Amino acid sequence: MTHAPLGSLNSMGRVATEINAVNYVSPKSWLSTSHFVLGSFFFVGHLWHAGRARAPAAGFEKGIDRDLEPVPYMNPFN
Repeated sequence: MTHAPLGSLNSMGRVATEINAVNYVSPKSWLSTSHFVLGSFFFVGHLWHAGRARAPAAGFEKGIDRDLEPVPYMNPFN
């Protein structure tokens, strides 16, 4: 026999390779799930970046006091 019977898992990492197998996941499912997960991360990253960009304008970001930082070659910002 060259492949696992229908409805069973093959021996290569317990992945079902037959289309009619019980645990088969179609390429369309992989594609849609990966796009949903990566899109969710992308959306949360946009929200995080918007919060980080607007925080200094709203006065919520304290930052580092550059006057007390012991770096001799650092030029002032203004």
